[in-house]
Amino acid sequence: MFNKITRMTFPAWLKWVCGSIGLLLIVSIIFGVYLYQTIEDSRTADFDRVREQVLKETSLNTVNKIQRYHGEKAYYTVYGKAKKGKMIVFYPFDTDQAEALTVQQSDMVSKETIRNQWNSECSSCTMIGIDPGVTAEDEDGPEPVWEATYKDAKNRYVMALFSIFDGTKIKLQRYNQLIEGE
Repeated sequence: MFNKITRMTFPAWLKWVCGSIGLLLIVSIIFGVYLYQTIEDSRTADFDRVREQVLKETSLNTVNKIQRYHGEKAYYTVYGKAKKGKMIVFYPFDTDQAEALTVQQSDMVSKETIRNQWNSECSSCTMIGIDPGVTAEDEDGPEPVWEATYKDAKNRYVMALFSIFDGTKIKLQRYNQLIEGE
């Protein structure tokens, strides 16, 4: 009875196609992981140097988190603690062009306050995010801000800058969508 079991055979071309697709899929996954790691490593490459510089040049004792901010000038946003409490340090990419800005978190308007203010002004909008940033230098120098990004009712991408100290709106930029569909 067991000798009568027939084996199912596939044509040779189908085996080659399936094998090629499987190999291509494996190579694509490996390349994707490698590419992601390479990009992430280049994005965070200077974080250790910035951590050391900020600890040396400011009153921070510990660094909890580092992000990058690309406004009119690029800054690292460094979150940490000092004897006075929690602080945010905006450390410039180019230290020859600008100095680090330090802000006590207790002096800042909270992110939730900015979100509530934004929501009351634009209830039909879709929030993308609120992050601390820095405006370009004016007569008083660079100023720390909250940068709110969202899509408005007309599906425009909007960036609104609010004072980090009192929540007043500083600047609003709207960008029209060039390609329909999203």
